Amino acid sequence: MKPRSLAARIVAGIVCLHLLLTALLVALGVYVARTELLSAFDVSLQAKALSVRALVRYSEDASLQLIFDSSGLPPSSDPTHPDKFIVYLSDASILAQTPGWSGLPADAKPSTGDYVRYLDGNVPFRAVTLRDVPILDREEDVTVPVAKITVVYAASRLGVRDRVWRVGIFLGAAGLLLLIPMTSLTVWAVRRSFNPLHDLADRAGKITVRQWSFDAPSEALTTPELAPLTEALRMLVSRLRDSFARQRQFTGDLAHELKTSVAIIKSGAQVLLHNQRSAAEYRAGIEELLTDCERMESLVERMLRLARVEQWSDDGARERFATIEVAATCEAAISRVTVLAAAKNVHIKFDRTGRVQLHADPEDLELVWVNLLDNAVRHSPPGSTVDLHLQRDQGGHATIQVTDAGEGIPAGEIPRVFERFHRGENSKGRASSGFGLGLAICKAIVEAYGGSIRLESAVGRGTSVSVELPAESLEEVVPALSPD
Repeated sequence: MKPRSLAARIVAGIVCLHLLLTALLVALGVYVARTELLSAFDVSLQAKALSVRALVRYSEDASLQLIFDSSGLPPSSDPTHPDKFIVYLSDASILAQTPGWSGLPADAKPSTGDYVRYLDGNVPFRAVTLRDVPILDREEDVTVPVAKITVVYAASRLGVRDRVWRVGIFLGAAGLLLLIPMTSLTVWAVRRSFNPLHDLADRAGKITVRQWSFDAPSEALTTPELAPLTEALRMLVSRLRDSFARQRQFTGDLAHELKTSVAIIKSGAQVLLHNQRSAAEYRAGIEELLTDCERMESLVERMLRLARVEQWSDDGARERFATIEVAATCEAAISRVTVLAAAKNVHIKFDRTGRVQLHADPEDLELVWVNLLDNAVRHSPPGSTVDLHLQRDQGGHATIQVTDAGEGIPAGEIPRVFERFHRGENSKGRASSGFGLGLAICKAIVEAYGGSIRLESAVGRGTSVSVELPAESLEEVVPALSPD
C-alpha cells in the first residue's frame, strides 16, 4: 500500500468535508426553494380558482340560471400543459369544465389543506378545491338563495420542478467552484501549519552519538499539539545521552577489569619464566595463576548473567518459568554463605511470615540473596547477626529484607551503590575479590521480575536492603503443588 503523507490526508479530509457540506447546503437550498416555490404556486393556484369562481353568475333574463363566462379565464402558467378546471353545482352536476377533463383522478394524493397532487401521464399536476362556496354575483331585488358551487383548479408543476432543479444545479456548481480556491488555501494553510513539525524533525535529525544537543524550536514549544512531542523528544535525547554515557563508562570499566586480570596473569607467568625454580615454586605459581583465571572467569560469568537477565526482561519471557517457593531460594543462599559467615563468626538469622511463591528461575533469586548476604557478612563485625526476613503482605507483594550491623555506607555513596563496577572506598583492592557488579546484578534481576530494590544505610549503624517482588496468588499455584 502506497503511503500517504499526513498533510495529504488532512487536505483530503477537508475536501471531503467541503463536499459533504456542499451536498447538505444543496439539499437544504433545494428544500427551501421547493417549499417557497410551492407556497407561491399554491397562492397562484388559489387565486386562479377564485378567478374561476368569479366567472360564475346569474343569467340576465328572468330565469336566473347560472352561467359561466369563459372569456375571463386566467392564463395557464405552462402553455405546453394548460391549466384545467371544473365547476360543480350543488347537485353535483357540472356547470363548466376544461374540454376533455373530467375532474380529479381516483389516484390523486392529498397534500396540505385542500390541495392534492397527481400525474397526468408523466406530467405532475397540483390542484386546489373550493367546496360549496357561494357565487359572487348578487341579485339584490330577487329573494333567491345564493347558489353555491365547487371549483376544482389544477395546474402543471413542471415549472416549479424546473426552477427547483435550477436552484440545486446553481448551488452545486457554486460549491464545486468554491472548492478550487478553498483547496488551494487549505494546502497552503496545512503546509504552513506543518512548518514547526518539519523544523522539529530537522533538528532531531541532527542528533548523533557525537552531538547530543537538542535545541527545540520555540514555535514547537508553544504549539499545544507539538509541545508534548517536543518534550518527549527532549526527554528521549536526555535518556539516550545518559544511556550512552553509562554504556561507555561500563565498557571502559569492563576493559579495565579485564586488562587488570590479564596483566596479573601475564605478570605471574613472566615471573615464573624469569628464573629457574623448583617444582614446588612452579606449582605455587600455577595455583596463583589459576586463582586469577577463576577471578576473571567469575567476572565474565557475571557479565553474561547480567546480559541474559536484561535480554529476557526486554523480551517479556518471565511467564515461561515455573512457580517456585521463595523461602527455598533463601535457604539455599544461606547454605552457600555459611562457610564465609562461620569464618567471620557472623550468625545468619532467617525468619518468614506466610508462603511466598512466584514464577522465576530459582538460580536468579538465589544469586540475589547470595550477593546481599555476602555483602552483609563481609561488612559485619565478628559476633554480630545478619537478619534475613521474608514476608507477604495483603496486597500480594513479597518483601525480602537483609539487615546487618556493619560499618554502614556514607550518604554520598548510597545513590551509586547499584551502578556497575562501583565499589566503595572500603571495598577497593584485589583483596576484596569484588568487581562492583553484585548489587548491579541484583537490581537487574529484581526489576526483570517486576520488582524493586532499595538500600538504607547509616555510617556506624549498619545497612538494610529491601527487595519487593510481585508474588503469585496462592489459589493459582496450590493445585500445581505436590501433596505433602
